Amino acid sequence: PATEGRRRREGRTTPGMLTSALASLGDQTPPRWVLPGVLLFAVLIRVLVSTHPHSGQGEPPMFGDYEAQRHWMEVTLNTPLSQWYVHTKVNDLQYWGLDYPPLTAFQSWICGVWMRAVEPGAVALTTSRGWETPVSKLAMRATVIASDLAFTLPATIAFVRAFYGEERGANANRMTWATALILLAPAPILVDHGHFQYNNWSLGLTTYAVAAIVRGRNVLGSVLFTAALCHKQMLLYHAPAFFAHLLGVCLRRGRGDARRAFVEVAKLGAAVVLTVALHLAPFYVADGAGVTGVAAVLTRLAPFKRGLFEDYVANFWCATSPIVKWRKLLSIQNAAKLSAAATTGAMAPAMYAQVRAPSAEGFLWCMACVSMSFFLFSFQVHEKSALLPALPVSMLCLRATGLATLAPVLVCVSMWPLLRKDGLGVAYVGCVVLFVALFGDGTAPERRKPPPPPSPKKRRWLPGWIPSPGKRRTTPEGDGGNDASDARDGNGGGGARRDEWAGAGPTERRGWIVAGRALAAVAVASHAWEAIGPPPP
Repeated sequence: PATEGRRRREGRTTPGMLTSALASLGDQTPPRWVLPGVLLFAVLIRVLVSTHPHSGQGEPPMFGDYEAQRHWMEVTLNTPLSQWYVHTKVNDLQYWGLDYPPLTAFQSWICGVWMRAVEPGAVALTTSRGWETPVSKLAMRATVIASDLAFTLPATIAFVRAFYGEERGANANRMTWATALILLAPAPILVDHGHFQYNNWSLGLTTYAVAAIVRGRNVLGSVLFTAALCHKQMLLYHAPAFFAHLLGVCLRRGRGDARRAFVEVAKLGAAVVLTVALHLAPFYVADGAGVTGVAAVLTRLAPFKRGLFEDYVANFWCATSPIVKWRKLLSIQNAAKLSAAATTGAMAPAMYAQVRAPSAEGFLWCMACVSMSFFLFSFQVHEKSALLPALPVSMLCLRATGLATLAPVLVCVSMWPLLRKDGLGVAYVGCVVLFVALFGDGTAPERRKPPPPPSPKKRRWLPGWIPSPGKRRTTPEGDGGNDASDARDGNGGGGARRDEWAGAGPTERRGWIVAGRALAAVAVASHAWEAIGPPPP
């Protein structure tokens, strides 16, 4: 396969504007203002998106997710903690009752204190439903931007430094490019700052957790990921990957000593249990509620009454429903069993590979495979769940650049029905076009030093991206200019760099990328015409 340098000499790359700007610096370290400039630009894009409509704007009686977030602030500020998850006269659970874990409730209380200081009427008990004054909207949007400043931005920097900072040939240009790609992925911006949610808390904590685990700080990583799970239960999409990778690390550290391996697992288990207990303890002690208070929280977290899928989510069940009427054929119980079996079967190979041969890069691929399995086959999937597989794919931006620049666009395309309903068509087109213009075909800045020659191709024991367990493997360069190099294993393991689509030839690999980009371009163009063009007669 052609190397990045050969493809550039032959004119077969289409680098984005950011890549070209960083390449103009050559092998020099970029000025100190470049990374702060990227961060400020990422914040500016979020501010601009926040000027667009939010979910349910001016649509009584239920409005939308914006009203749900505001209502949770109202409830947590004005009712006793023991009643946050309980149906009362002033807390009607049928009207956007809290149905997320405790950290979301505490986040709502924190933001509610700010809202009460800015505009008390916006969080007044029972009288503030549908409150959408300009001042309250500005204050609400500010809380999401502040959350990005506290979680998304610093967590991304921590991850890039941990994962890419010690790669062979690393330089500031490549790390700046990776940071920009993760922060400017359009889907999280549109959902949090357009539609209006606080996914940046849970996704930011997950990014912090990955950075800690890559550094070898597994207990800290377990605590951070459990905190993310205590913010939104949909982070269960990543839980099997964390479990498989950390179990594999514990077994490796045990080195055949079952007692030592058990101690390593016990430490992580204790960290998880204590973190969950810390989040649930206030509901146990509040007004002497005891187990009843904890049960009130847990019973609100299961969405089984909603059905197999919701709205027009781009997963297997929804895509095949015009042919197979799943909702008519299966009861809710049988649908849950079938989706659980399909999800388990889809994610099992990636989990097994991490248990056998844990590595830092393999951990990210496992996160991507497991979360995509949940998105495609699990029970009650929402459009916004596509953010979960998109996160690890974006993190792999210097390992699989073609995929990392295509996936964020496809995620936005899959969420078009939701974004269109919210009136975010212009913001959607602008964010996608900006992302494509900045990153082009995914060509990343070159490494500081040329990599070693690739090793011979070795037999694979499972198809796809999973190499033989326990063997270091280096394959030819993938699409987008990532040469073959070993990934740093933050847990002392021997994880090796794998090609973006191992097993496929360069022509086949590039053909899939081109086909995906063409389909995404057609979809975005049609959506742009629908959002901006003249209305139908």
